[in-house]
Amino acid sequence: MPSPLPVLTGEQVILARLRREDVPELAHYFHNLELTTYLGGSGVSYSLEDEQAYFESVSRNNPSQVTFGIYERTSGRLIGGVDLRDINHRHGTAELGISVHDPDAWGGGFGSEATRLMVAYGVFHLGLHNILLKVFSFNTRAIRAYEKVGFVVCGRRTGTVRLGGERYDTIFMEITAERVDTSALRAQIRLLE
Repeated sequence: MPSPLPVLTGEQVILARLRREDVPELAHYFHNLELTTYLGGSGVSYSLEDEQAYFESVSRNNPSQVTFGIYERTSGRLIGGVDLRDINHRHGTAELGISVHDPDAWGGGFGSEATRLMVAYGVFHLGLHNILLKVFSFNTRAIRAYEKVGFVVCGRRTGTVRLGGERYDTIFMEITAERVDTSALRAQIRLLE
């Protein structure tokens, strides 16, 4: 399979448009109940047809959403996805969604780097001022990764998720433009010269 065409490049990951040939890999990952539970689909497993429909929905340019695959830089292997959705260009707001699909890549810093790249992209190229995300309170690994990037807790909704007979909160986190480093993007397009 040819390497993805990079849109954004970090030390460990490349963010690039998803490719049709990625769909079977997506379907493979989305059979993992641990992954879908972290994403809010407790007990849900997605089919090849589900992932094909997802690909069709995100593969066209859409002013209210930008979606990239997360590819391991050294191998070109798809390991996740990241998006900015509900983009409001007038007010400069959006919501971030990210998933490192491959359990072998969990805890390796791939998610933090992809988040940092996507947030910088949103601030620099889309003119976003405030980016929000939602995470479940049981997902402590993700919360630490978001804090590392500069997100701060801005709210909490109590007991919104029931899992295994217990209730968990939804935590709202945000980052604003003044906390985002866009110097790498400026250098990429030679705005620092």
